[in-house]
Amino acid sequence: MGTGLAVLGLAGLTSAFAFVALVLAAWMAWRIVEKAGLPGWTGLGAVLLTLTAVGTIVPLILLWIFAFMRWPRDELALAPASRTAAGSGAGNATAVAPAALPPPPKALADGRGWTLAGKLADGTAVSLSIDESSPTWMLTGAAAAQPTDLSVPDPSVGQPHARLMVAGARLGLADLGSAGGTLVDGARLLPEHGPRDITSVRTIRLGGVELALSRV
Repeated sequence: MGTGLAVLGLAGLTSAFAFVALVLAAWMAWRIVEKAGLPGWTGLGAVLLTLTAVGTIVPLILLWIFAFMRWPRDELALAPASRTAAGSGAGNATAVAPAALPPPPKALADGRGWTLAGKLADGTAVSLSIDESSPTWMLTGAAAAQPTDLSVPDPSVGQPHARLMVAGARLGLADLGSAGGTLVDGARLLPEHGPRDITSVRTIRLGGVELALSRV
């Protein structure tokens, strides 16, 4: 409904302009004919030709102007989404804050484990793996009887010798009172010391066997 009224109003306005233009064109054409001294039908033909040309061109020019002129609705359509809003009281423009970015995805759990690697007194290499599949692991000089037993087959290693404890990204060690003793980076670890956090430790010595601790 509103669009139809706008079209009718535009057509009426165009007609009004065209009528005024025709009147002015007729008056100017008559003046030109009078000054040129064109007699009779020649003068009348010139006036009619001029009016016809003006009557055709002027509406086209007006339509062109109205079609490409800037309307208030164009301003609204071209306004950016972050259009500034008027400040309270002082009237200063304040930029509207852009939408916040979504939070980063949750970091995956650290599924890495640890490795104890070294050599026995006879030169045999030993490598032990610890992960989060079990909260506790047993270091022993005997053959592994359980999936969580880590065998270090050396006479200086107790049966069992020490207990490893896994807590997320941390690794702990507790001596079980073995005769050979336990050293952590060269420092003696006794049973009364309780569990020791060895997450950042480099070497562990079980009796006469030294093992390097690394994260994998």
